[in-house]
Parts: sequence; C-alpha cells; structure tokens
Amino acid sequence: MRRNGVMICAFFGLGWFIGGAGILTGPVYWVGFALAAAVSIGLVVAVHRVESARERPRELPKHWGRSYGIWIAFEVVLIAAAIVLCNALDLVDFLPGVIAVIVGLHFIPLAPAFDEPKYKWTGYAMTAAGLGGVAGGLDGVSLGGAIAGFGSAVVLWTTGFAVLKRG
Repeated sequence: MRRNGVMICAFFGLGWFIGGAGILTGPVYWVGFALAAAVSIGLVVAVHRVESARERPRELPKHWGRSYGIWIAFEVVLIAAAIVLCNALDLVDFLPGVIAVIVGLHFIPLAPAFDEPKYKWTGYAMTAAGLGGVAGGLDGVSLGGAIAGFGSAVVLWTTGFAVLKRG
C-alpha cells in the first residue's frame, strides 16, 4: 500500500510539474525537468529501499477498494465535466486550477479509505494550489497552469516523502 501511494505521488508529481512547465523556456525548462525527474525517480527508488517505520499495522476499512473506486470514478467524471464546461464557456485559462482543486478534494476521503491521515493534508494543500491556479488563470493559462502545476507537484512529492518516512 505504501509503495503504491509513493509511486503514484512520484508519477503524478512529475506530471503536474510538466503541466506547469509551459511557463518555462529554453534551458530553464530542461534543468527544471531534470530536477523534477530526479525527485520522482528518487522517490521510486527509495520506496523499495526504505523500511516502514509505521508503529501499527494499517487498518483498512472492510470495503476500502470499493471506496477507492468510487472516489476515482467521481474524480474522473468531475474532471471530464470541468474540461467540457471550461471549453464550452471559453474559460480554459482556469482549467489547470479547477482540475487541481478536483484532484485535491478527492484526497480527503481517501485518507480514511487508506488509513493514511497525511492524505487529508495532501487534499487541503493541493486544493489550495488549485485555487491559486484558478486565481492565476485571471492572467492566462500559462500562469494558472504554472501555479496549479508546480504547487501540486510539490504537494505530491512532499506527500510521497512523508509517507515514505512514516511507512
């Protein structure tokens, strides 16, 4: 469970970085990408080498898999609806922030589903990054995407390291 969570944080952290990196140009983009890739790869490598320091066994609810599936499906439907709605209303500048808010909110109910309290804080922090991205969207999709993308990447990587540390 811990490994899957850290791997997901590493993968999507890199994805959010790439999504925000549209504001970067030339060598700055490639240096940033190399650093982001190094962080994600570091998480993936470390998860297989670091032992869990968890003080008690993970206590998953009886139907945790079902809860997970429901929240992921709900997230996907909301993201698809946001894409359609923002495109139809010509509000694409706000889309990266809106998607980050949706993803952030989906973490909150996953905290009890995975017996991982840190996911609640991940949800709050990623929602805040998304709201920052929505505000940045007032100046265009590049700024909104950078705020939501970089903010979400940092939140996910931080969560990955925190889960890795605790186990």
